[in-house]
Amino acid sequence: MHNPLMQHTLDIFSHLVKQMPPLVPNDTKEDAKQAYEQMKTNFDLSLEEMEKTIIVFGKKLWPYRRAFEEFFNIHESEMGEKFLIGKLEPKLKRKYKGFLEYGGTFRDLHSGNPAMFFDTEERVQMCEALVGVNEDVARYTAQSVLASERIKYEKKIVEFQVILDDIEKRLNTLLMMADDEQEHPELASEIRQQVLSFEYGLCLLGPPHHYEAICRTEEHFVGRKQEYKLRSLA
Repeated sequence: MHNPLMQHTLDIFSHLVKQMPPLVPNDTKEDAKQAYEQMKTNFDLSLEEMEKTIIVFGKKLWPYRRAFEEFFNIHESEMGEKFLIGKLEPKLKRKYKGFLEYGGTFRDLHSGNPAMFFDTEERVQMCEALVGVNEDVARYTAQSVLASERIKYEKKIVEFQVILDDIEKRLNTLLMMADDEQEHPELASEIRQQVLSFEYGLCLLGPPHHYEAICRTEEHFVGRKQEYKLRSLA
């Protein structure tokens, strides 16, 4: 049996595998599923080995996930509230109407803002309804990007693949910078840790990072190197 931290990591991979968006190549799908099944039963794997595998597949899936996310967000803003109202009991529906009149919005339900407006039982019911809404919107989006929005979806996948390719180049540049940093091993470690953090963000192992932040990182570490040099001269 995996320890709790490794099981949590495995659960993240399970989510990636089970929630693959439309148009992911079949070989990528099968390879990811096979890797997950092997990972479930291989108790000799280290956490680092597990994460490396997830990062490999997370990068392959990232353009599809990001493209799907854009279409999902559009459909959620257009249809999410309609789906929600259809799932609420009459009493909670009236309470939700009051929440809107009070100045709340459907989007606020995803934050902590409604906590003071709904009681505990109502929040539980609302949470269950929102899970259902998420599933409904995801199904609708999946159907849409395979039909009327397919061309737009395919273009978005290509756009995000271009971004990913650039991110990969920038991360490789950072790793080369770390390998060349013989004088300050602490800085090399700092650079490698930042690269790993960016990779985590691509595959749900950590919070996502803005593309602009990744683009500025090389310049940041050039500055950090100067700081180390000045510190050594002091």
